[in-house]
Amino acid sequence: MVTKIADETRVDPRVTRTKNLIRDALKALLNEKNFESISVQDIAERATVNRATFYAHFQDKFALLDALIQDDMRAHLSQGAPMASDVRSMLLTLATNVFSFVATHRKCKIDRDFEPQFEQTMETEVSALLAPKFTSCNAHLVATALVGSAMRWRAAGCKQPADNMVREIVNALIDGVASGSVSS
Repeated sequence: MVTKIADETRVDPRVTRTKNLIRDALKALLNEKNFESISVQDIAERATVNRATFYAHFQDKFALLDALIQDDMRAHLSQGAPMASDVRSMLLTLATNVFSFVATHRKCKIDRDFEPQFEQTMETEVSALLAPKFTSCNAHLVATALVGSAMRWRAAGCKQPADNMVREIVNALIDGVASGSVSS
């Protein structure tokens, strides 16, 4: 009986390989054109699979994008010690990881479908990571502050050093916005 349970949880390597082909195809296409203009057929052709195979693994291109963002975001968020006991250190690491993630996707073509889904999925992942340490309201506040700032930084062309932005955001979150106000 134990062997049967172990076999049921084991993922067929062909399934993993096919999913990776499909994910890699979308990543490559996002560097070439807008998400809105990418079709399931484009993804399937690039992945060298047929449409039926695509649909066997993903409901649609939005589900694929969600899965792609979630996996990449989780990998970035886990770098360093994001859940350190010291809140400032934790937020600095987490913010650095969010900005790093956004920077690795800065060549992706932005459009009305991609950007909101990209941002929402990131906020959800950051909130989920923070949930054990913060109330849901505070986790959401921190997630939207970090992700929103990183997306605005991306839209501005990543001109300001990310480290400076990260420190400023974390200081505002920890010390309050009054500490960062500009005197007249």
